[in-house]
Amino acid sequence: MKLSTTFFDRMCSCRVPVLAATLVACLAGCAVTQAGPVDLTIGADKYPGADAIILRWEQTWTLDKDGKAHRRDHQWVKLMNTRPIGRYADPRIDFVDGKDEVIIHTARTHVPGGEILPVPDYSFNIAAPDDVAGWPEYAGWQQQIVCFSGVQAGAVVELDYEVISPADAMPWIEADLRLNEIYPTVARVVTVTVPRDVALTHHALRDQPIAPTTDTAADGAVSYRWEFTDLKGDPNEPQAPPWSERSARLRFTTCADAASWASALLARVNAAGRPNDDIREFAKSVVEQEPDPTERIAKLSKKIRDTFNFIDSPKAMRGLRCRGAGEVYRANYGNPLEAAALLLASARAMDLAPTVMVAINAERWAKGDAVAPSAAAFDGVALKFDIPGANEQTLYVDAHHGEFTSPGNWGRHWLLWANSLGVSQATYIHARGEIEPSELALTGKITVSKDGKASGDLRVNATGAFFEPSALETADAQKKLAKDLASRVLSDFELTGHSVTTLSQDSLRMVASVESKDSESPMDGLRTLRLGDGPAFLPEFPMPLNRSYRRTDVRLNGAFNEQVDITVEFPEGWALTIIPASAPPASGQWGSIAQTVDVNGTKVHLRRSVNLTTATLTAAEFDVVRRAVNDLRSSQATMLAGKKPAKTN
Repeated sequence: MKLSTTFFDRMCSCRVPVLAATLVACLAGCAVTQAGPVDLTIGADKYPGADAIILRWEQTWTLDKDGKAHRRDHQWVKLMNTRPIGRYADPRIDFVDGKDEVIIHTARTHVPGGEILPVPDYSFNIAAPDDVAGWPEYAGWQQQIVCFSGVQAGAVVELDYEVISPADAMPWIEADLRLNEIYPTVARVVTVTVPRDVALTHHALRDQPIAPTTDTAADGAVSYRWEFTDLKGDPNEPQAPPWSERSARLRFTTCADAASWASALLARVNAAGRPNDDIREFAKSVVEQEPDPTERIAKLSKKIRDTFNFIDSPKAMRGLRCRGAGEVYRANYGNPLEAAALLLASARAMDLAPTVMVAINAERWAKGDAVAPSAAAFDGVALKFDIPGANEQTLYVDAHHGEFTSPGNWGRHWLLWANSLGVSQATYIHARGEIEPSELALTGKITVSKDGKASGDLRVNATGAFFEPSALETADAQKKLAKDLASRVLSDFELTGHSVTTLSQDSLRMVASVESKDSESPMDGLRTLRLGDGPAFLPEFPMPLNRSYRRTDVRLNGAFNEQVDITVEFPEGWALTIIPASAPPASGQWGSIAQTVDVNGTKVHLRRSVNLTTATLTAAEFDVVRRAVNDLRSSQATMLAGKKPAKTN
């Protein structure tokens, strides 16, 4: 069970088991303690349709003077049916064996009728976490599985545990809390206590109170307390905007600012990214005799991206761990900092001096944000290469994602670094189609011969997210794209040839020659064609089209415009037996969708327009769009058939 979304919780020492003897002693003292202010009778009458109700959730972070950090988490959750069992009645608690300490204050079930069932000893089991299991560097990570007894509809599971982390677990404590969980919450309390000389920056978003109440203890420690009531449930529906944008959100950190946060990560990469003999030999073997620095960087990046084992789990980032590049090279696995250190050391071995930059997800943190980024906003470390010469270039490379540009396929990121004066700098990497809507135009004419064979040319004009220039550097890649785009409007056709007339960062133009795989169908004289499987935009701009019920907004990859204009001509004298249906136009503030089909003798002219002017559709808007798009996907909108004249004696 994920109890919070904090850097400290995800990367440090949270969720830790204790020895059985300690556990029994803790539970024995509270087995008959009642839930106090928690009203266990709250149910479906107040929250109809909810699978679970969080009756009360108390979270407390405390930073000691010696740097130790405590996090206490206490939840009462009422299960309305069996669906939330895995999340609340069978939680998994991550910890590092031998370094973390936990005190389980309460683990019990309040059964309907008033009986209280403590979790028995045999229901506490240890397992290895899947995300880091098998890697020696993370062998200390374990999971405590807590299996509650008496689980049934109407039962309330109560779990209260405290985690104590050593001072070196992380250089700061912080949290980025989702207040609107997927289930409704009756009451929620967040408390943070820090020594008098430690500053805490905080911010609340989404129409929640910003200022906490504060209290100062005798020793000068300052406590900040936030209280929230009646928080509605926020379900995780497919392609919903990230919760950080749609839910109430509370953040806090003891990290001073974004520059300090980034500097802590970059200092570790810079220190670890020193080449040794193994690294120098590795870099030499990869680039061989290549003189062009751009190609050398490309080869090195590709080699690491293809062969290195990237461990993306937040557990791997505990303590901002970053082993030396030589050790990382020998192990051939590591966290994002270590992957960057390996790439940096290899570049330095080739006498290159890139700038090291930390990448931050722009959906979780924006430049100028008053609160430093959280772990959830961290997306890796990139290197910036300034290549001198007549054709001066700037290359951006991430060890995991390879080379990228702005705009590019790895967009919507801030890159932070420090210049020669130590001043923090930031560069924004746009996604393709983020600034201007992506465009896709597919036009062509298909001619059906007397024997039923169909062939013709298809012209393709694309911009934005409909193509990625860096992925089209080879003839095979261009051919594959031509075949893919042609198949979106002409099913069961083969690509017989293609030519690329324009390929730049901004635009792709190509011509694809196609031919049907067969001639007449088994039914004598009938030539059936399928004009694709629906709108051509779906691979790049997918939609959750199979669900009619929607409560949250739908987030697309961006705004876009698709235009299809196809003419199919049958031989003179053939009869058109199946004609694609026109679709009534649908429109709104979100854009428009329409398809028209005109027939002139044996010619069928299909024109389709899908224009979405926004990247976020409300639930009501998406219902209209979903219906219109599904109409375009139907066989009635895409099937075309002609029948040759019957032979006369």
